[in-house]
Amino acid sequence: MSKNILFFVLVIIVGALIGSFLGKFVEQVFPHASMMRDLFATEINAGLSPTTLDLRVLELTFGCLVKLNITAVLGMIVAGYLFRMVMGK
Repeated sequence: MSKNILFFVLVIIVGALIGSFLGKFVEQVFPHASMMRDLFATEINAGLSPTTLDLRVLELTFGCLVKLNITAVLGMIVAGYLFRMVMGK
């Protein structure tokens, strides 16, 4: 069971990466100041930006930031649907 969950998370991450790449590509194709370019260029950033804790002997950096755009979300949905088809559920 845990193997399927790990594979599902991997598939969703790959779907988000491919979707994000396609969004950046489409953003470059459309002319500046167009509505479609603005749609693909809009990103939602959520998380903790990198923060450094310096203890003079040890320096730690913490942070996790998720950047989502419309095509990344669509990529995750398509990847989840494909995962469901492949796994037969």
